[in-house]
Amino acid sequence: MIKKKNNSYRLIKDNIAKLTLIHLATRISPSNLTAIFLSNFADDKLRLMKKTKDGYWQWDLSSKTPYKYFKRESARYLKNNSSNHTFKTMLEIIKKRYLTNEYVGFRYEDVLLNYRSQESFLKDFVRDSFIRVFPLLPTMTPKERAVRNQRLGKISCDHWIGDIVECDYFSQAPGFMMDNVKNSIHMIELYVANLLNDKDLDHDLMKLETNQNLQTKLQPKPQEAKAKIVKI
Repeated sequence: MIKKKNNSYRLIKDNIAKLTLIHLATRISPSNLTAIFLSNFADDKLRLMKKTKDGYWQWDLSSKTPYKYFKRESARYLKNNSSNHTFKTMLEIIKKRYLTNEYVGFRYEDVLLNYRSQESFLKDFVRDSFIRVFPLLPTMTPKERAVRNQRLGKISCDHWIGDIVECDYFSQAPGFMMDNVKNSIHMIELYVANLLNDKDLDHDLMKLETNQNLQTKLQPKPQEAKAKIVKI
């Protein structure tokens, strides 16, 4: 019923190659990526008309639904394409040709470096505070030690860019650190928004996909040896 009442699934599925490549090249969170992508479409493009009455289905997606759509379709796309030459070529083109564009006055490397720096400051602060408040003690049981180390380990985990704000420890940092991280994420989102709307990228991806389809069609079919009929 979801696909019948909202067009978001089809839009994500039809553009899954481009979305997957941008996700892998930039490391942006799938949730943030799909939100940026769908924000480019007018409301009447996202909603579907009712079949029996005038008007649209009044059915809004939860914030996590596009992420689930993307995750499923991206996994399927990568399973079928990640090992072929065209996929690798498209990924390299995005990294070398498009992530060097100064869409927001900076190359992607610059905005990424700023984000990593702000993320590192926040994580280091939270990690040091946690160690001071919850030091390892000789009196701890093995279970208490394991729980403590597990909580500390979560602070050190890598995330897709943007997902850190959903972590429990994020709010334990000073306000200015949280603001700096959010601002650096916003810059990356602006960069990705420009990348998604770059018509030259659409043209390059279309050419590569067309060439791939043509090469697939022109590949000679393997000759199967016919079974020899033995007459009695």
